Amino acid sequence: MKLFVARLFRIMFLTAVISVISVDSVRTQPIRGNSGGSIDSKDCGFISRTPNHRMQINQRENYIRLTVTTNGGQPTLLIVEPRTGKRFCALGDRSSGLVPEISGSWEPGNYNVYVGDRTGNRHQFTLNISTSR
Repeated sequence: MKLFVARLFRIMFLTAVISVISVDSVRTQPIRGNSGGSIDSKDCGFISRTPNHRMQINQRENYIRLTVTTNGGQPTLLIVEPRTGKRFCALGDRSSGLVPEISGSWEPGNYNVYVGDRTGNRHQFTLNISTSR
C-alpha cells in the first residue's frame, strides 16, 4: 500500500482564493493574462503599472515554482515583496527556451507578480504555479 502525503496551501490572487493540493503528484495552477507594459522596471523588462497578480503565502513553503510561457516576445517574471521591497527577477532567454522561472522555498507574505517583456510589447501569457520539483 502506498502512503500519500497531502499538503494544502492557499494562494490569494486579486479576485479569488485558489487552493492547491499536492498529493504525491504534480499539481499546477495556470493563470492567463497579458505581459508587458509601459513601466521600465530597470532590471526586469517593461511591466504594467499594477501587478498582474498578488500572491499571499500563509505559511513557509519548502518549494514553489513559477514559470511563464508566452505566445511571443521576450518574457520576464518579476516578484516583489512589497513589505520589504525584496525583488526576484527571471529573464526569458534562449538558454531557458524563453521561459522565465523562479523557484525555491518561500516565506509567508504577500508577493506582487509582474509578467513583463524586455521590449514592452504585450503578449498573452500563462503563469504556472507548482509545488512539484
